[in-house]
Amino acid sequence: MNPFSLLSSVAGTLCVLLSAILYLKSSSVQKLGADVQKRQQEVQAEQQEVQLQREEYQTQQQRIDAGVKLQQQIGPAVLQDLGLLARDNKNEKIRKLLEKYGVKVNDAPATPKRNKS
Repeated sequence: MNPFSLLSSVAGTLCVLLSAILYLKSSSVQKLGADVQKRQQEVQAEQQEVQLQREEYQTQQQRIDAGVKLQQQIGPAVLQDLGLLARDNKNEKIRKLLEKYGVKVNDAPATPKRNKS
């Protein structure tokens, strides 16, 4: 047998073997790429969920802030009016409720304002 034909046969066999290895490796790389793409989609879905939760939190926080602002603006006036009602109508239930939460009811009737003439 001619050494060149033997070398040619070995080179051909090596090429076929390397082609088979390359084919197997490329299919495993494609499989890994598909897995990476699937995980990226899962991450994107989770990021969207987090964004929705963040928006819901912001909406809830805005509602809480609006409630606090309303409480600060109107709360003292309502408590004062309740105190006046408890005093003027001698309503002990309202008085006790207010005192339970630390609101003192002044028993002295309000002095009427005099017009200066």
